[in-house]
Amino acid sequence: MKFKQTLAALLCGIILLGTAGCGPSPATGSKKDSGSGSAGAPGSAQTAGSTDGSAVPTGGLEEEKNPIPQGDKYMAITFDDGPTGNEGGRTERLLDGLKARGVHATFFLCGYRIKDFHSMAKRYLEEGHELGNHTMDHLLLDREVSDGGLQQVGSNSELIASYTGEKPTVMRPTGGAYNDTVRASMKQLGLPIILWSVDTLDWKYRDASNVKTRIVENAQDGAIVLSHDLYETTVEGVLTAIDELQAQGYAFVTVSELAQLKDVTLEPGGVYTDFTYETLHPADAEPASQPESDGTEPTEAEPPAA
Repeated sequence: MKFKQTLAALLCGIILLGTAGCGPSPATGSKKDSGSGSAGAPGSAQTAGSTDGSAVPTGGLEEEKNPIPQGDKYMAITFDDGPTGNEGGRTERLLDGLKARGVHATFFLCGYRIKDFHSMAKRYLEEGHELGNHTMDHLLLDREVSDGGLQQVGSNSELIASYTGEKPTVMRPTGGAYNDTVRASMKQLGLPIILWSVDTLDWKYRDASNVKTRIVENAQDGAIVLSHDLYETTVEGVLTAIDELQAQGYAFVTVSELAQLKDVTLEPGGVYTDFTYETLHPADAEPASQPESDGTEPTEAEPPAA
């Protein structure tokens, strides 16, 4: 009997060398190392069992930074001619207000101003905003330059990238003025031309209440709002309008985010005023009235004071 038990033990030992063993199989769900794919190994994705038995990732996924704000309706707030001031200046106070409200915006920057006011340049991208190009010297591209802004816009993109780490993704011509030469130059530079459908006229009527009223009364899903971060009244008026419209279900996103939400691909050299239903589906819409503004912005920027 002892000989048979000893022989059985020897046979089991031999089998163990080439198989998983002679004992019972591991219970379902038990941990099992498998080299580089083992749980907890550096760089490996960890999983957990789901109710249907499939593996559900629980690790290795980085949470998206600055996701698109969510709302029932969407608008894009844009700011031209900045930045204004360094620490404690208007643009920084505006950025603080937008951050507190979870708002993304598009900033069309002028090169001659970012040279002086660039201390908050890194904040734009870090806080989910979009960089826009508004020429180096605020020149009218259809009249004051012969190359349609190729140098004015191209050099400004390089300058902006030197302070922010990235080139602008969109551009706005001074005064909204463009022609075929401008479009061809922007196509060469890879930049869509962004205009607007709501003009705050903040440069003309420097009144916070008027800024707020013009935004709120002209609010529409898919609209693009023009303003300038040059004036204290604009900062106050825009933030107050955002508060009121967020309470109505609006979310504020960048121009490119708005285009994405409306399934529009921004084409270099293409011209876009808004992404409202009427604009995207003109055959279904009533004839729209023209914006009150003729698109002229101030040709002289406010003195560089915070």
